[in-house]
Amino acid sequence: MKKLFLVIGLLALTNWGFSQNQLGKADDMGRISLTSVVPQQIAGMPKQAESLLKNKLNEITTKNGLGGSATNPQFIITANVAIISKDITPTAPPMIAYNLQITFYVADYVNKVKFSSASIALKGVGTNEEKAYISAIKNINAGAPDIKNCIETGKTKIIEYFNSKCDFIIKEAKTIADQKKFDLAILKLTSVPDVCKECYNKAMDNVKPIYQMFLDDKCNKDLAQARTSWGGSLNYDGAMVAQSYLSGITPDAKCYAEAQELVKEIKAKVFADQKKEWEFALMVYKDGVDLQKQSIEAYRQIGVAAAEHQPSVVYDVSFLW
Repeated sequence: MKKLFLVIGLLALTNWGFSQNQLGKADDMGRISLTSVVPQQIAGMPKQAESLLKNKLNEITTKNGLGGSATNPQFIITANVAIISKDITPTAPPMIAYNLQITFYVADYVNKVKFSSASIALKGVGTNEEKAYISAIKNINAGAPDIKNCIETGKTKIIEYFNSKCDFIIKEAKTIADQKKFDLAILKLTSVPDVCKECYNKAMDNVKPIYQMFLDDKCNKDLAQARTSWGGSLNYDGAMVAQSYLSGITPDAKCYAEAQELVKEIKAKVFADQKKEWEFALMVYKDGVDLQKQSIEAYRQIGVAAAEHQPSVVYDVSFLW
């Protein structure tokens, strides 16, 4: 029976700093999700309305099954707002009435391709221009048929993108891995949604050797740090510092045997000099765990962490209109 090291070791990879709570669930890596973008190019939009529109875009993606934390910023949903008319109502006190046209877009931002669009008309009334504008934005119905069709068409186009570009995506991931940017290569491959079954399976096959390179590279770095920490302070305190690095070494890594030897050396030295037990053991294998499922989860966790550390994208979506 195949064995798998303790799940906590596979998923946590101590010292690597996964921040899943900040970015969202690892499941988000396995499905299509859209990044909500409020463009800077909308002239005259009140600041408060920008935040409200962002919330509405998030509501649209969530309601239509494409919400969550979009770890791949390539695919976006955005909107443009045009003021059709502005009137003053013959009331006491007089009110401002806006007629707006909002056009929603689903697009591939990297390749500057529009996948789908939908326009809706909205009305808003308020005691001033800002409140009237915000009143109109509040009337966006995330479940409106035109919006739903726009999202569904966009989703279909995204699936077509992955199916047609699969070989290119895999080749690019291998090139990134050759540059020793293993986490980014894993991110690219795990960004293929599982609804693109053929490409997804190819990506998972190709992520395995890159994941192994990631483990081996991390193991070598952690082991080097542990040796340096121990060599600089051959006592119990030095052992505890070394432990912080050794605890991240997994049984799959090539340097695991060397790490075991260092653990034995440290234990013997600490006991001989200080008659003190150093209670530490490297990760061990455990039977009865679904190897494939847990491995895919580990890939995705690495992708999540890599996505989190990427610089924020400043979007210019003027190519859409």
